[in-house]
Amino acid sequence: MTSAQLRPIPGIDLSTVPTTRRPTPAAPAGRWAWVLDGRTRGRAATLHAEGCRTATDRARPLGTTAALDALARPGTVACTGCDAAETLLPILRHGQNGAPDPDPGD
Repeated sequence: MTSAQLRPIPGIDLSTVPTTRRPTPAAPAGRWAWVLDGRTRGRAATLHAEGCRTATDRARPLGTTAALDALARPGTVACTGCDAAETLLPILRHGQNGAPDPDPGD
């Protein structure tokens, strides 16, 4: 709706109605989305969180299971500039070791 389309409603106080848009989250809470940039010019394939600024326009979307499968293959790395490395590498290590990562504070 544009401001030209707005009209006051007789008898209704609209002074408390927000006049700015709320920021839109990148993805709904509790849902992860990933993109995979394939190997190019000798560089490893790189897994990024959806919306990562360093992902190229050639990156293809993946779900979490497919992202973990891709990351388990030799020649694929997780981006450290977004949530990919921080989120996926501990999950991948957990699946390979059969036990959670030890607490680094121990």
